[in-house]
Amino acid sequence: MSRQVLIINVTRMGDLVQMTPLLQRLEYEWPGVAIDLVVDTEFAEMASLLPRIRHVLSYDFQLLMDQTRVRARDLVALYRGVALWAKPLADIQYDRVINLTFNRRSAYLTGYIGAHDTRGLTTAPDGNIIVRNPWMRYFLDMHTYRKFNRFNLVDVYALGGSGQGPFAPIELKHPAAEQQQWANALLASCGKPSAWIAVQIGASDVMKAWRPGYFGQAMALMSQRLNVGFVLIGSKKESAVVQSALQAFKQADGAAPMCNAIGKTNLSQLIALLTHCHLMLTNDTGPMHLAVGEKVPIVNLSVGHVDFRETGPYGRNHWIIQPEIECGPCGFDQVCAHQSCKDRLLPRLVAEVCLHALGKGGVPTSTGGARLYTSGIDEDQLGTYTLLRGVEDPLQQWYGTFWRRFWYDDCTGQMSRTPGPSGQPPDFDQVQEVFTKLEPLLTFLCEAADEMVALTSQPSLSVDRITSCHARVNQVAHEARVLGRMCPAFSPITSAGFRDTYNLGDSDLHGMAREQAKAYATWQSRTREVIRQLTTNHTPTRRDVYAGSTR
Repeated sequence: MSRQVLIINVTRMGDLVQMTPLLQRLEYEWPGVAIDLVVDTEFAEMASLLPRIRHVLSYDFQLLMDQTRVRARDLVALYRGVALWAKPLADIQYDRVINLTFNRRSAYLTGYIGAHDTRGLTTAPDGNIIVRNPWMRYFLDMHTYRKFNRFNLVDVYALGGSGQGPFAPIELKHPAAEQQQWANALLASCGKPSAWIAVQIGASDVMKAWRPGYFGQAMALMSQRLNVGFVLIGSKKESAVVQSALQAFKQADGAAPMCNAIGKTNLSQLIALLTHCHLMLTNDTGPMHLAVGEKVPIVNLSVGHVDFRETGPYGRNHWIIQPEIECGPCGFDQVCAHQSCKDRLLPRLVAEVCLHALGKGGVPTSTGGARLYTSGIDEDQLGTYTLLRGVEDPLQQWYGTFWRRFWYDDCTGQMSRTPGPSGQPPDFDQVQEVFTKLEPLLTFLCEAADEMVALTSQPSLSVDRITSCHARVNQVAHEARVLGRMCPAFSPITSAGFRDTYNLGDSDLHGMAREQAKAYATWQSRTREVIRQLTTNHTPTRRDVYAGSTR
């Protein structure tokens, strides 16, 4: 009998599309695997366009969340309703359950369905929320050090849900003949340019959308250099920003065939339109990932709180333009009053990059206040981005390369094939100073944690001694956390170590004490490994096994 896997992904359209390489990786791991997918009802249509799925199972999780918030119904009754719906899934006894949604509702669902091999957020026997699998834990932590992250969400999904393997691109089911005929007819009625360029002017969040007027100016510049036409895509709620862009297009003397598909397509029709496009100019959006799945080259504008290294266009031959600004990318919870990062991306630069992507010009020699990257595949068969123009912060560049190798080695247990950074980090003096203070704190934590394990193993528990030991551990752990976050050499493993001390799957006191002791030992062994590599500038020729590493 073939293996059976359940994936829970109930957030956004883009997340569903970015999950498709995981489906291929599962097939590589287990040929003939049967994959079922749980989605929110809102995204059932999108899920039907994904390949390699046996069954799509939808539930109105958004309604559940709304009713939970306003207490429209009894909370227990609400979750009993979900349990009744999920009972057949629990009866299947999946070989693996992969939860790609990081909220409590999905954790409860994952824990209820149950599987020996569970990955992502789930519940411990006592109902505590925990995260299983090192890559899923990495995903949970990386927002705290995102400027050093070099893993695309696509690869985190694939590595966490399955494992290593050959490069797997984003893919979608091909549009049906009926949808292709519809797209052909629509485009034919709009004109016959030498190339159609899809343009997504809006975005789900205004923070991650380039200014509409700039879109219009860039389109006008392209139309003056090349016989191109533009396919405007998006939902009806984006009509206002599209009109602003069109006004700017006309004011800049733009003249080109225009196919306005705003609010006129379902997903299948949108995909059919994208198959006719030679390029897509876009913010970070779900349709961008659809275009990637149809092998359409992308010029992606990465502004606001968007970091293209996390969610940028995946695979080869895409282009990304990012502002050179100290505060960017900003935090997800930040509301920026000026959004001046968008003004660093000038319409002329964007137009030149688009023309280059179409093979009608070289790489722009000057990018002003922006960086230009191109996408590709690295030696580990993962997505990567190469800087073509502009300047990166040396500290971020050095540690980005370092942590890319470190976490790959740590989470896979195998040595990365990607090259490490050269020399020692720019802040090496500070690193040494912090380590001399951090190491004795971690040593104390390990010793105190071992003492707690011994205390909780006694037949007769000493509440006073346990309470005293616990208080000492908490105080020193806080000091170590503050100190470890002072420099990028220790900040990522400090975040991971702190999270591990609360990621406890056991429900009895002794079991939790053992897990905490293991977490502190891992934190210390990782810290020692970091200082060893930074001090000796050593690129490992074999996998160094961390004494307390958790996998």
